[in-house]
Amino acid sequence: MKKVLIIFFTVISFFAFSEEIVTSKNGNKIILYDDHTWAEYKTGSVDYSSLKEQLRSGRKSTEQEIGTACEMLSQGWKYTMPRPKSAKAGWGISDGRTTWWYGYWYNSKTSQYSRTTPEKSASGLYLGDNRNNAGSWRNGGSPSEPDIYMFLLSDSGGPY
Repeated sequence: MKKVLIIFFTVISFFAFSEEIVTSKNGNKIILYDDHTWAEYKTGSVDYSSLKEQLRSGRKSTEQEIGTACEMLSQGWKYTMPRPKSAKAGWGISDGRTTWWYGYWYNSKTSQYSRTTPEKSASGLYLGDNRNNAGSWRNGGSPSEPDIYMFLLSDSGGPY
């Protein structure tokens, strides 16, 4: 039965648009990507109290922001902060000759990357742009300050 489902969703993925979401017979949501890959999310209750403990502390945030961050974390999203590559680079330094490693989003459940903060779709899943900035760098001064979700869902780094 599992092979039939895999074949079925593979065939469907050839006709799906970027990040189309379908629901399987057992209620799980399946994301079909335009590169013919797919990822399955199991639905069910989420223990936000344990997820709150995994969020980064040290910055003021509202209950709504914490709730959104917990939802994103439950779906596998984490953020890697930009970091200086050159010795002259540092947060808040606008010297355009400095070099920085890009920050990026990574979903551990789907192995997908995103340059932009994942957004909640109509199905309730947070979807990124499927672009990978990991391991790439740019010239041009300090990046802009990370938003609250970048901070809460990162492990370290940033201007704090």
